[in-house]
Amino acid sequence: YMGIIQDLIGIIYNLIQMESNQNDDQGKTSLGKVQKETEDNDNQLEDQQTLLKKARLMPKKQDFRMRAHINPLNSTPFPYPLNPDYVDWSLHYPAIFGKSQQENIKLYLNTGEYPTEYPKEVLAEYNGRGQNKVEFADVGCGYGGLIFALGKAFPTNIVFGMEIRDKLVNFVGEKVRALRIENPGQFNNVSVIRTNAMRHISNYFRRGQLLKLFFCFPDPHFKKSHERRRIINTGLLTEYAYILRPKGRLYAITDVKNLHEWHVQHLDNHKLFRKLSEEELKDDPCIELMWNETEEGKKVARNNGHKFYVVYERV
Repeated sequence: YMGIIQDLIGIIYNLIQMESNQNDDQGKTSLGKVQKETEDNDNQLEDQQTLLKKARLMPKKQDFRMRAHINPLNSTPFPYPLNPDYVDWSLHYPAIFGKSQQENIKLYLNTGEYPTEYPKEVLAEYNGRGQNKVEFADVGCGYGGLIFALGKAFPTNIVFGMEIRDKLVNFVGEKVRALRIENPGQFNNVSVIRTNAMRHISNYFRRGQLLKLFFCFPDPHFKKSHERRRIINTGLLTEYAYILRPKGRLYAITDVKNLHEWHVQHLDNHKLFRKLSEEELKDDPCIELMWNETEEGKKVARNNGHKFYVVYERV
């Protein structure tokens, strides 16, 4: 019997060894798979971080310099919408309209580098007829100092910059993208477009849509023959009154006294606008932002220049 028992023990031992070897082989295979998956994940993470670093690269102003002013009376060489029904605002504010993070860092600026088109009417939920719509607009936003400040100060309002110079628009758009990546959940309410506001502002906005409309340090057009190019004049004020809602505010600031007097004269003479007093403006945070946050405003301050502003209410 002892011989039989030893044989049985030997068989059991061999079976245990065989099972152990199989487990070792499986363990080595699993470990190899895990290591390979880890390496693949590390490579993917490294690639993602590289791409993210590139996407986060904040644009530099020296790469986007161009001449200060463009004649707004020239014909428009870039696309513009036939009317507000053709504007897809979800392209400019994807997160607000429930789109993905990938969509949120794409740019549609109406420039050669970041083109956009307005081929047809878009759904009402995207073209401003729905709940989400632009309420603050900065005409001639330049390098975007004011729209970024407004977007941060008024996170529940949608802010839109309009600028005719394509390089500046590219700078602002790329800065929007960088800020959205570096500050998740912030600056989703800020965007910009290349357009000629003197010709096409009402192609973007509906009647009574805007709460606030800004004109910061516009081209003074000093020559008498060029005064018709000024962004504030009698005809355009009627158009601005159309897109501002009652009690909406128009802000204008300049460092040129003659131009400030022009603003006051034309706004005072327009029956759809009423000048607001200092008392009525004392609690308006936009005054300080307009005064301090624009690039031109900072330049004037550095040079110890003077600033003149007015605010009028749409009656």
